[in-house]
Amino acid sequence: MRKALALVLVCLALAVFFAGCGSKIGPGYDEKEVYIGLFVSTSGEIATFGTDTKNGVELAVEEINKAGGINGKQIKLIAYDTASKADEGKTAATKLATQDGVLVSMGAVASGISLAAAPEFQKYGIPMVSPSSTNPTVTQVGDHIFRICYLDDFQGGACAVFASKDLKAKKAAILQNQDDAYSTGLADFFEAKFKALGGEVVAKESYKKGASDFKTQVTNIKGKSPEVIFVPCYYNDVALIAKEFRAQDVTVPLLGGDGWESDKLIPSAGSALEGSYFGNHYSQEDDNPKVKKFVEAYKAKYGNVPSSLAALGYDVVYVVKEGIEKAGDFDRKKIRDALAGLKAFDGVTGKFDIDENRDARKPISMLKIEGERFAPVRQIKPEEVQ
Repeated sequence: MRKALALVLVCLALAVFFAGCGSKIGPGYDEKEVYIGLFVSTSGEIATFGTDTKNGVELAVEEINKAGGINGKQIKLIAYDTASKADEGKTAATKLATQDGVLVSMGAVASGISLAAAPEFQKYGIPMVSPSSTNPTVTQVGDHIFRICYLDDFQGGACAVFASKDLKAKKAAILQNQDDAYSTGLADFFEAKFKALGGEVVAKESYKKGASDFKTQVTNIKGKSPEVIFVPCYYNDVALIAKEFRAQDVTVPLLGGDGWESDKLIPSAGSALEGSYFGNHYSQEDDNPKVKKFVEAYKAKYGNVPSSLAALGYDVVYVVKEGIEKAGDFDRKKIRDALAGLKAFDGVTGKFDIDENRDARKPISMLKIEGERFAPVRQIKPEEVQ
């Protein structure tokens, strides 16, 4: 009797377990929906970046679902706010993998958060696709980790190519945030490529996180008479730095990376950045019909012009959709393999392949600040930087 009762209890426990797996931890889909995760920071220090990304993701999900979904199933987006903290990224990844049982996950924006989350997705065999984590180490975590943005080594090198070939500069200076890996990484990549092209870095100055006075650094750079100044920092610092350079009558162009992009940059800097340049993931003024359609749809939904993070958020959903469709099945391994073989994806942020390192091989758009415009100058392709 005891054995029979024990057997019944075991069977009931297994039934409950497998039922739970089917709805929460199972294959990431049900009869009507496919579960796709998203983890970005919509609060905290980088909330603007995460909110823009989420807006782009939600626009794409809305479009896809209205058009019939993915292989007949509607996308069920399961999103978590990582509050601009790496440990929250890991927590979100664990929930998406074990509690929500997503088929694929998208995120994060910040490389530090992606690096905290990626091992969890790798452990559970769930493809993770970052829209905008540019640190080269992100995809080195494992073979289930992908990204659709360019990397910092390419971005820094491309800025050096632009300084040398387009601006004809022979002498450059660098001003970096010594406490920010993004800033120091870009600075190092720029310096190495600029020197390889025959240029000279005549000054390399640093400041600490939270600094608001750049007089000493600017004075030191001014004394070396550079023809271009590379400032691989975020927009809030860039505005103050630009004002100090102009206050000291340094009129040469400033040059930066995607950290410059913000609708707060020009209002904060005034005319101090007029005629300066930065590299970005796309141009809102691109005459590509795909870009125009996206910008119009985004403005209609949210009332403002989409940033590059919104564009990357939009593109990452369509990359995931294409991976699932090419896999021909709602199977994580097959989707991973399909993403690894993705070629000539045509997105808002450009046409690109996913290379052998699971990184996007794509161009960078160089933009010029003209009044309140970020005017497109040209794209620099990967082969120009190699």
